[in-house]
Amino acid sequence: MLTTSTEMMKKAYESGYAVPAINTQGGTYDIIRAICMAAEEEKSPVILAHYVSTGGYSGHDWFYQTAKWMAEQVSVPVAIHLDHGDSFDCCMKMLQIGFTSIMFDGSNLPVEENAAKTEEVARACRAFGVPLEGEIGELARLDDKGRRVGASNIADPEVVRQFLSLCSPDSLAIGIGNAHGFYQGPVDIHVEVLEQCRKFTEIPFVLHGCTGMDEELVRRAIKSGVAKINFGTQVRCNYIHYLKEGLAENKDQGHAWKLSSYAESRLREDIKDIIHLAGSEGKA
Repeated sequence: MLTTSTEMMKKAYESGYAVPAINTQGGTYDIIRAICMAAEEEKSPVILAHYVSTGGYSGHDWFYQTAKWMAEQVSVPVAIHLDHGDSFDCCMKMLQIGFTSIMFDGSNLPVEENAAKTEEVARACRAFGVPLEGEIGELARLDDKGRRVGASNIADPEVVRQFLSLCSPDSLAIGIGNAHGFYQGPVDIHVEVLEQCRKFTEIPFVLHGCTGMDEELVRRAIKSGVAKINFGTQVRCNYIHYLKEGLAENKDQGHAWKLSSYAESRLREDIKDIIHLAGSEGKA
């Protein structure tokens, strides 16, 4: 069932688990279906995440309508989330389409400007009854060889405190050395930043860049109040692998839907593993 992420995040934070948020690659039906069906089987809340860039092909309204239809086929709570919205106009467009969860990412801005823009979006989201996620500490991106592209800021807890004194998002992603993409070699993740921030705020935290992160670090982050964990790279790469595998093994038998069904069923098991890592099974 389609909901906002408000109650699922609140319940997760209070009960010590996280809600999985999974990038759907712009509305790819097989991925959306795998996420929702895995959540239904595991009785887990789930968040269908969307990047503006990945909606360039399918259309943002296509993603929303596909996600909404699939959410209505299951009994567990499903939120439709804009990930890394980078402007007020972008966030407003997604609110008007019907998204039930919004992220504004101003982490590349000075803290005062980030806070001011975050609060501007937050006020508009409140008018729609939709929660807002903010971000402090810009995340790096990793290329296909695991090389760092761009900044990777480990947020200073005092800057986080300053940010939260200037704005009131409903949840907060904090840079702790994490990055989007596949990690190569040891990952220098500073969970202690979350632990220090937890001393002065009760806001639910969000952990981005979970693909390839040590699972014990993820669990430690959840104990520090992370109520949402994000996965994207692992899911899309596995999906492509299953399509190739299905073709190589003639699973399609000349029918596109049979290939899709094969890939979806394989991917569904991966989503269940993410749900178990989050600890959200049985929490719907």
